[in-house]
Amino acid sequence: MTGMATIIRVLWAISIATGLLIVLIMTAKKQYRDFSAIYAYLLLNLAQAAVIYWVYSTKGFSSWPAYWTGWISQGLIVLARWFAVCELCRAILGQFEGIWALSWRVLAFLGAIVLIVAIAIGGHDFVRLINTFDLGIELSIASVLVGFFLFARFYNVRIEQSLRSIGIAFCLYSCFRSFNDSFLQKFLQTYAPTWTLVDEVTHVATLVLIGSALYVLQERPIHRINLLPRAAYGEIIPMTNDRLVALNQRLRELLKSSAGGKV
Repeated sequence: MTGMATIIRVLWAISIATGLLIVLIMTAKKQYRDFSAIYAYLLLNLAQAAVIYWVYSTKGFSSWPAYWTGWISQGLIVLARWFAVCELCRAILGQFEGIWALSWRVLAFLGAIVLIVAIAIGGHDFVRLINTFDLGIELSIASVLVGFFLFARFYNVRIEQSLRSIGIAFCLYSCFRSFNDSFLQKFLQTYAPTWTLVDEVTHVATLVLIGSALYVLQERPIHRINLLPRAAYGEIIPMTNDRLVALNQRLRELLKSSAGGKV
């Protein structure tokens, strides 16, 4: 246990240093203007890592303060990551107002369903409630991102390589956490230290991928599509993109009519 606790402390130190470096990069490049949710998520991660590192160092890895601090902060972190993923999707699909108007409704619906299921399954067991909520959110994040990339591929939606890398990082991390949480549900007491170790390793790897993508990401304005006459699309753009424009327009009309003129 002592050896594992030492490894975890080292990983936390690396996580704090990597997170701080990413925040400094985003601050210097003023990327918090376009990616405020991702920026807030990284700041919250940084605060969580620093607080838990201090609690574990002063109170011990298996103490009650460490226990409650870790689980309460985890509930906040997973919510922040959900909003970061929503922001990433908006950065890519925001140029298609109709499609994004439907997408954010779907994202909000999935988040609400996950919260309800977590409360129903977790009952009065706070730890299992947070763990179930965490597992559900991670599964929904992974599912949304996989579906999103398949949608983008089918319709040939242009995605900047940096944004694609961030999306892949979030997706892989959510897949690892989902697998990890599944084991934690069954072996809560015996698997907890290993869960923390695996989580920290995947978290550091995710931060490295996100940091690399943000470092090379060019300053925006966000790319927007200037639509050409429909006849032009048949000549210069694959038919899939023409269908995307038609889908976007149809969704705008449907959602505008159902929302009383507002999307």
